[in-house]
Amino acid sequence: MTNVRSILISAFVFGCGGAFVLAQSNANTEWRIPGYSSYVELSSGTDICGERYDGYHESRTGDICAGGRYDSYHESRTGEIACGGQYDGYQESRTGDICAGGQYDSYHESRTGEVACGGRYDSYHESRTGKVCAGGQYDSYHESRTGEVACGGQYDGSHRGRTGEVCFCGLCRPTVN
Repeated sequence: MTNVRSILISAFVFGCGGAFVLAQSNANTEWRIPGYSSYVELSSGTDICGERYDGYHESRTGDICAGGRYDSYHESRTGEIACGGQYDGYQESRTGDICAGGQYDSYHESRTGEVACGGRYDSYHESRTGKVCAGGQYDSYHESRTGEVACGGQYDGSHRGRTGEVCFCGLCRPTVN
């Protein structure tokens, strides 16, 4: 999901033709648009919320985003879940999807083996199924035994795992001109 979302976001930004900067609030969480105080719903149904947005939005397809100033979580009708940047906990949906808030200082592993690391977490966690997350305060990357990769929010590089999966630095601020 993260790689698909990254590709869709890149396509959106490129399609806008403007100089946008996208930032991930922390590793393995949703992307947010810096300085933006609303949300964008792409024609595919993908939602992207701004870092200054204080709510959530659920698209017509059930995709969901939560803003950087949102202090709770929301579960969509399809079981997707999003945590806000000001939320200090985690939440697991009825389908096993999971999120961790930007103010959460730990990780959580769902009953299905999905993991989410909070924005204030300073390490990584690998689940029993090989899923991996890296916290917003983590300054490196981790590659799981299955080849899944996660880069921490304070990491200033990128990493390509042995399976070809790539994570990008939390400190990088790519621009499209």
